[in-house]
Amino acid sequence: MGIAADQMLFFTVVISVTLSILTIILYSRGLSLKKSIDVMSAEMAIKPVSLRVEELQTEKLLLSEKIQNGSVILLELSDAYDKAEAQVNRIRAGLPPPNFKIEDDESLKSAIREARAKQYELITSQRATTSMSNWEWFGSKSDGQKLIKIYNTLMISAFNAEFDMARNKMLLGSYDVARKKLRASINGLETLAETVNVVISSEYLSSKEEELKIWHADLVRRHDEKEARKMQRMILREQNKILGQLSDDEENEEEEIESQLATCSAELATARGLANQIAGDDLAKLELKIAGMEEEKRSLEAKFERATSQAQITRAGYVYVISNIGSFGKHVCKIGMTRRLEPLDRVVELGDASVPYRFDVHTLAFVDDAPRVERALHNVFNSQRVNAENYRKEFFFVSPEEVKAAMDKIGVISSWYYECDAREYRESELMREAMLGERNIQKLASIQFPAQI
Repeated sequence: MGIAADQMLFFTVVISVTLSILTIILYSRGLSLKKSIDVMSAEMAIKPVSLRVEELQTEKLLLSEKIQNGSVILLELSDAYDKAEAQVNRIRAGLPPPNFKIEDDESLKSAIREARAKQYELITSQRATTSMSNWEWFGSKSDGQKLIKIYNTLMISAFNAEFDMARNKMLLGSYDVARKKLRASINGLETLAETVNVVISSEYLSSKEEELKIWHADLVRRHDEKEARKMQRMILREQNKILGQLSDDEENEEEEIESQLATCSAELATARGLANQIAGDDLAKLELKIAGMEEEKRSLEAKFERATSQAQITRAGYVYVISNIGSFGKHVCKIGMTRRLEPLDRVVELGDASVPYRFDVHTLAFVDDAPRVERALHNVFNSQRVNAENYRKEFFFVSPEEVKAAMDKIGVISSWYYECDAREYRESELMREAMLGERNIQKLASIQFPAQI
């Protein structure tokens, strides 16, 4: 019985201590919970729940916007990475990317890229060269195959280098000479690789000759454009003589006569409608008036025909599409026209004083009716004007590719250049980055202590 009493006492003490500890814990948690409730009550008194919900929703929208912007940047980086990786693969295969100049137009670039894609397909399918299939290097077939593969790549690289040299030296009348040099280079290269009998395939040679034709066709295009520019200057010179002889009133005569003719036609239609409703002396007077109005309309129509004929003589000019990414950012183009003998003088003038950087030219199209083409393009992109209030400001939120598509529909064909040189802007950015980097270096140097004093 004594043992049972001692056990009961022990259990009672343990239970009491446990209950005391639980009481203390619950009390502490109650105090903590009360403190949290007091803090939340104070915060709610300052900032209601509805306002906090609005803040969280705003924060959610900002995060969603960041995610969206980040996704766009990630897509651009992925695209740039894929292009870079494709170029690296071509270089490793012995086919470097074409070296375009700023004056090379988009049709040439597109044709050359297509030709190079076909050449790369020949290389990757092992049809650019032919070589021995079984060759051993010190008794090892695997080493022999590796050496043959190296020789194939070296042969392709050397032949492409010979092609670039022949193409760079090619002139307007020396296509046949460049083609003969290309064929002659094969014999020398095959001599170097005769150990494993690696030769350039006829299929790959034909593909390079086709590319050579494309480069030569571009030389012909440039020559034709140069000759056409002489004729265009002659037309503009004669046109400017006529414009110099016209007064301001005569120069705007076509639009004024067209307006008068429209007014006269409207009044005549009204008078004829009224004539159907009256009779007697009033009708006779109105018929005399209608006869006079018809005579006036015929006179205006004759004047309008003469003015239109005269205006057609003085409408030739250049429609230009230019951009300035340093001043306006990407995908903003100015679409305008000029009748100057040297249209680039107008472009230089636009970039001299009004903007910090010079404009880049995407196209200069000579057309018979420059005002009509310019007006048609402005109408196409009217909803994309940068300045929606002042229509004299000819800037639009469009890319050169979009303007080219619109000009193609109108039937205006010209050389296009999508890539912007933007030399002044890019050089300025490099200078600013260099100056910022120098300042950062000086700042770091000023706060660092030497290792030893």
